Amino acid sequence: MNLTKILAGLLVVVAIGLAIMAWMLGRQPQRPVAAVPASSIPQTESSSTRQAPLHGAVVAARPVAAGQRLEAEDLKTVQLSAPIADGIQSVDAAVGRTTLTAIAAEAPLLEQNLVSGLSLQLEAGQRAVSIAVKEPMAAGNHVRPGDFVDVFFTLDGRQGADNASVDTQTRLLLARSRVLAYGTASVENPPPTLAQRRRAQQEEESGSNSATGSMRRGNSGGNGDRSQAQPANTAVLAVPLDDVERLTLAEKYGQLTLALRHPDDTSMPDASLFAALPTVLQPAAGRLPKGEQLQGVDRSFAGLRFKDLATGADARNTRRPAPVLNATRTLQAQRQQTVEFHQGAAVQTVSY
Repeated sequence: MNLTKILAGLLVVVAIGLAIMAWMLGRQPQRPVAAVPASSIPQTESSSTRQAPLHGAVVAARPVAAGQRLEAEDLKTVQLSAPIADGIQSVDAAVGRTTLTAIAAEAPLLEQNLVSGLSLQLEAGQRAVSIAVKEPMAAGNHVRPGDFVDVFFTLDGRQGADNASVDTQTRLLLARSRVLAYGTASVENPPPTLAQRRRAQQEEESGSNSATGSMRRGNSGGNGDRSQAQPANTAVLAVPLDDVERLTLAEKYGQLTLALRHPDDTSMPDASLFAALPTVLQPAAGRLPKGEQLQGVDRSFAGLRFKDLATGADARNTRRPAPVLNATRTLQAQRQQTVEFHQGAAVQTVSY
């Protein structure tokens, strides 16, 4: 019983001591707490508030047909969450180009939707024409895409259309024609230059150390040299539309020779010094103004004969003076009436 009283007294003393300590702590002044800037507190973004980077892309603002030249009104720029492979990045890069396929509205504009190739290398009024070539007649296989050549036309006098007789001749057919492609190389995919081939050969030699590698290098180098020296079979030239018929006829019935010329040599023959070749088709009466001739596409549509290309004149349109015999017969044919004069026993007949 005494022990319980002692413990209860001790607890009362401890409680009183704790109360006094709490009262004393409450009486002490509070220290000011420095404010921490919110910017220095690291913040964790949630997946809902985080935004993915956007990528610009060009899309069709309205349906665009195939073969149409793009205008600024046909396109617009949108922001997408993911980039588009082979997509056009800006409207300015697409304006003025021609569509290869039809494009629906809001569809992205891709590089494969636009026309590319040798057709973009042609100037207005030109056509790309392929001709067969031989090494001796093409500057000894030294023609490269982008060169300018003169095309000479040769007839041996035995060839002709419809057994037409023509004289042996050689003349300049086309002057300063640009070579768009020669063999498998083109202005878009030109062959390596001599310096590039030498550099590649040096890199190959420096990276090859074994005898087997050297033998393989020698075999591949020989094949490469032979491939470079292999003559081309065709050449593609940029030809004015008015000269396409002349080139195709000359290739069929004659022999063509390509002569290299310096790119700075811009001399051209004066076509106005020579009479224009007649066409196969003639314009309808009254449809062409007097004194004017067919031009451009209309002249190409009218066509050209090989005989006119070889001789420069059409026998049907050449006026020749009538022979004297024919004139006499014509006068005799016109004297179809006669008058008889009787004077006594004499009779005189007069024709008029």
